[in-house]
Order: sequence, then structure tokens, then C-alpha cells
Amino acid sequence: MLQKAMKMNVKATIFIGLLIFVLLSAKAIQVIEPQTFTSYFSALWWVMTSVTTVGYGDISPVTAGGQLFAMVIVYIVGIGIMGVAVGYVVDVYVEFKNKKESGKLAFKGKDHFVIINYTRRSKETIQELLNMHEDKQIVLIDEDIEKVPFVHEHVHFVHGEPADIHTLEKANIAHSTSVMIFSSDGVPNASFADGQTLLVATSVEDYSRKINKSIYTIVEVTSEKHIASFVHGGVDEFITPNQTSARLIAKSGTYKGISEVFRQLTSSNYGEDIFTITPQPSWETFGDACHSLHKMGATLLSVDNNLDIAAKSSEKLPRQAKLLIVCKSEIYEQIKKSS
Repeated sequence: MLQKAMKMNVKATIFIGLLIFVLLSAKAIQVIEPQTFTSYFSALWWVMTSVTTVGYGDISPVTAGGQLFAMVIVYIVGIGIMGVAVGYVVDVYVEFKNKKESGKLAFKGKDHFVIINYTRRSKETIQELLNMHEDKQIVLIDEDIEKVPFVHEHVHFVHGEPADIHTLEKANIAHSTSVMIFSSDGVPNASFADGQTLLVATSVEDYSRKINKSIYTIVEVTSEKHIASFVHGGVDEFITPNQTSARLIAKSGTYKGISEVFRQLTSSNYGEDIFTITPQPSWETFGDACHSLHKMGATLLSVDNNLDIAAKSSEKLPRQAKLLIVCKSEIYEQIKKSS
């Protein structure tokens, strides 16, 4: 800390010294050659163009005294100080760039996505999120990678142990939209992989309780039999890629073409997308919502995770229900505006 403070003091001294040198040199050359430098601004202009080696040549000393002052003081001393100052600016930029790439900088933004562990699947997730949200920031946490693995202006890397509270604070998870925890690659044992993931998920939930603020967590679970442990840990959603892909293959083998439907629904690059909305005031029943959305060009997929929309057509629609719809993005925007 002391070394850092001393380094900052040296930088400040150099820049303050440069400023004083420029101001005094401008005044000095005006005193030496008042007939050439009729105003302080013209003298300041000449000093600045000289020490920055721009040298426009529109104004310059014409007397021996002025030229001697320029050669000894402005050209040698001034350009030397400017070179040192520029060197420090470059050093600051390089230091910042290195810290950013190595994940040593804290993220100060809000409403961002946090992804824990960089794997083949999380890489795809990052790309999909970037496709879906052009202005959203993504913070990637990983302790095994020394340098940012995914270079993008909206991707911020934090290096550190995901279960460590200081790492979570550096990622600013308290102000995130959601936290997605992926199972590490290269762990053959499902129990060990899920155990690692559960440790991270528990740390996130503990931090959530500590700051008394809800943090939405989505966890990749290797084996479904471990889901109960994650439920107990307070995790909001679970993704089981192994079982899901196996069941999808089975469904595709029985009902030809079903995999293409799922591919379109899970990718922003193909077909229509899935969106979440809340009921409009005029929708009294499940049927009202379904028919109204159909007229607007959207399909109601579920209401609070209930897929049996047709069977509940006449039932009252909860005001705070979460409706999943399938439609094009422009139709979704129209529905939001009409709410």
C-alpha cells in the first residue's frame, strides 16, 4: 500500500511540475521577447507545441536570448519532462490493461449477468447472452484461468475462487440480474462435480442472506439425484444437461423433427424466441390471455410453469403470474408497449 501511494505521489509531482514548467516558461518567453509574443496565450501556445514536439512554426523566438531560452530550457528540459509524463501515462494504461485481462479489477456496473466457471457450455452461454442482449454486461468468474478467455467489450473477467466472498463482491453479484453457475469441465465424477458447484451456490446464497438481498441463481447440475441438495441450498433454477439431451434424443427418435423446434427455442439466431411477460389488466382467465396473445402473433407456452393452458382455459389468471410466450422479438416489444 505504501509503495503504491509513493508511486502515485511521484506521478502527481511530475504532472504538477510539467504544468508549472509550461506556465512559467510561457511567461518567461513573453518577458524575453515581448515584441514576438504579444500575449500570454501566444507564448503558452508556442511552449505547448514545442514540448509536445508538434512545432507548427507559426510563431517562434527571433532574438538570441529567446532562441537560447528555447534550446536550453524548452527543448531540452521541457521535452524531457514531457517524455517522462507521457511514459507514466503509457505505464498507467498498460497496468490497467494487464489488470483487466488478468481479472484483478472489480466490476462496478449493475444489472449484469454473472457466469461462474469457464467451460465449453458457459462459452456458448456467453455468446448467446451477447446475441440476446446487445447492451448487457457479463462478468465471468474463474480461478483456473489466468487471463480473460473471452475477449469482448461487454465481458469482464474476475479471477478468483468462486466460493470466496471477496471474489463474489468483485463481481458485484449483489446488483446482478442473475448468477449462472456451471459445473467444471474435466471432472469425471458427478458427485464431485456437483459438490463443487453446490459449494459455490451455497456461498452465493450465504452472501445473499448477509446483504439481505435476493440473488437469482441458476445452476448446472450433473446428476438429477443431487437436485434436492441444491433446493435445500436455496438455488432458484436447475439445468441438467446430461439428462435433458438424452431425453431430447429419445423424443426426436419417436417424434421426428422435435429437436429442431427445441433448437429454435433455445437459440436467438433461429426462428422465434421465448419471452416472459406479466398479465395485462383485461386478461381475466387463462383463455383470455391465450386468445389475446394469439391475435397479437404470440403463443402462450406456460403460466407459472404450468403447461396445461387448454385445461385451465376458464380458470382465473393470477395477477402476478409469469407468462412464457413464444414470438418474434418485434412482437414482444409491441406486447410490452400495450401492457
